[in-house]
Amino acid sequence: MAVRDRDLLLAVAGVFLFLPLFALNLLVPPMPALVVSEGMTNAEQRLLAETIAQWVLAYGHWYGLAGLFTQFGQLAVLSLYLDRERPATGAALARSIRRLLVFLLASMIVGVPLTLGMWLVVLLIPALFLSGRLMLTGPVIVAERPIGPLQAIARGWRLTRGNGLVLAGMAAIPILGGLVAAPLLSLDRWLRLEGGGNPVAVTLVDAGAAAVAAAALLATTLIQVAAYRRLAR
Repeated sequence: MAVRDRDLLLAVAGVFLFLPLFALNLLVPPMPALVVSEGMTNAEQRLLAETIAQWVLAYGHWYGLAGLFTQFGQLAVLSLYLDRERPATGAALARSIRRLLVFLLASMIVGVPLTLGMWLVVLLIPALFLSGRLMLTGPVIVAERPIGPLQAIARGWRLTRGNGLVLAGMAAIPILGGLVAAPLLSLDRWLRLEGGGNPVAVTLVDAGAAAVAAAALLATTLIQVAAYRRLAR
């Protein structure tokens, strides 16, 4: 799919996956580091909490908006491949708007295990397994409409029975993308604070980090399409 439809996928992924992530990297300052040491006083801990709270109030909505765009982009790709009526690009985008609420509700539920696993390393392996078992929720919403978020989750769970370990590996792709992008984001922070803030260098680094993350999201979505086609037979 990636080779055959590369022009179409680059257009959709470029607008709805790459651009929102690029804008975040380039225009929104990074979140203050959440580092709590044993020697910190209560006043220092309160100052850190207040700094993070102020950052969330000032910039959190931009992250929410970028997340909305990337979710829509993934839904649009699923619609292009799995909608029963095989819509053209414009029709697929229009139908994705109508399905977006159900898709977002299901994505929030499905994303809980992986979010916990990223915060608590001890839970990462079971979180990846659960994410693999829940990976087909989005494809089910598109291919088996009309269906609610809970019904889609249950249907996806049944489809992935016996393939949890394989799909757990596939669910790790966004994490791998984040690990690859992390050095670029660290370089961005260094360039802004100590490297002179060269705008060309910052733009190139931010574009590279966004491209890696967008590619990981697109790869995950195409894997969902392929897995659904195989397991739903």
